[in-house]
Amino acid sequence: MYGVLYAMTPELFPTKDRGTGNGLASTANRIFGIMAPIIALYADLTTSVPIWVAGALFLLGGVISLLVPLEPRGKTSL
Repeated sequence: MYGVLYAMTPELFPTKDRGTGNGLASTANRIFGIMAPIIALYADLTTSVPIWVAGALFLLGGVISLLVPLEPRGKTSL
């Protein structure tokens, strides 16, 4: 996930907002990374539901990343 975060995030924002956008994405990544063990602590790990939920979240993230407009020549993205 770090490779995608640091490769794609700076390309999505205009030059003046790249540092802020990259910082916000990195902060969200750290917060969700901290939340993951806490969720696992309270989850029922005897079933396969946590794996299905994680898989669904990864697929949802992939679909959302495909919907984000890339920056073609001469146009701004966000």
